[in-house]
Amino acid sequence: MTLKFRNLQAGDIDWLAEDANDPEAARYAISIYPETEHEINEYLKKELEEGKSKNIVAELDGEPAGNVTVWTLTGRNRHIAWLGIGVRRKHWGKGVGSALMQEAVRLAKELGCRRLMLGTTEGNERAMRLYRKFGFEIEAYEDAEVYIDGSWRKNCIMGLELAPCEPKLSRSGTSLGAEIPAASNVDVRVRHFISRDLDEINRLQNCPESTKSTDKIPPITREESKKWYEELKTMEGRHCLACFREHRLLGYLKFRAGRLPFPSLKFEEMIVDVNEMPNEAADALLVSVKSFKERYGYRRIFAYVAETALPIVNALERHGFKKSGAMRDYYFIDGYYVNSAVYGYQ
Repeated sequence: MTLKFRNLQAGDIDWLAEDANDPEAARYAISIYPETEHEINEYLKKELEEGKSKNIVAELDGEPAGNVTVWTLTGRNRHIAWLGIGVRRKHWGKGVGSALMQEAVRLAKELGCRRLMLGTTEGNERAMRLYRKFGFEIEAYEDAEVYIDGSWRKNCIMGLELAPCEPKLSRSGTSLGAEIPAASNVDVRVRHFISRDLDEINRLQNCPESTKSTDKIPPITREESKKWYEELKTMEGRHCLACFREHRLLGYLKFRAGRLPFPSLKFEEMIVDVNEMPNEAADALLVSVKSFKERYGYRRIFAYVAETALPIVNALERHGFKKSGAMRDYYFIDGYYVNSAVYGYQ
């Protein structure tokens, strides 16, 4: 039995489509069963063209047996990589998964990553055994995140340290924002962005203190901000709520709206102007996203934020969000590694 590795190719579409439409193999996959070959082909083309990930195929005796993808992050998360792995059902139990995991760890180290992350669904015991074998530990949960076979399951967020992340900075060791409640009856308004807001978006995205709650590292060009704005597509579930006082942008909350079997809202980025009404802006944005959840029938909200971003963390806790763990050392901010807290709201 000979196992070899190679890069993913456009010609892999046939067996990838077959695997994605195998109900047993795809049970715990992120995608929704079934998928058309066209959908998978478009995704594959985009992955190969953008080059943001490393995709490795394992061939067993000359036949594709599975693949692993390693996504490296940028900005304040540039030391982080996420992985996704899949083995064709007819090759289960042959050691393909272990070989792919070993290759993923080697590749992540080669790329200079200090931490490797993954998510897996509660009940996927075969995968959990494999991940624990390589030293992954559960760091946080997203409770009742996905609906499978008649029940709601947790998403388990797991991490593996590849190299020491020192020095660390905890929530108690920062002064980013005061731990004070928001003022009441403040004249702020939350709405979606429009094109004329671009200068204000760029201003806030270049505030060195405010952007410490995200992966962004200033300076950010106006063109980069424009591209960021143009990627907001509500019909694809990519939303952003923005908080203003008159024409002044006080903060924004970018989030993704999922569909069955993942009918929840997930924060992608939250920034408040730490120099101007940060607590009021955080409160207003959270009130609005909770209203969005109720109005459109979403089940839960999941939030992720640097533990040191106190205006946002404190607002989450004021508004009933419950912490379920933290992704360790997820941000690198001013020479320190900082955890990303994981919160849920039902």
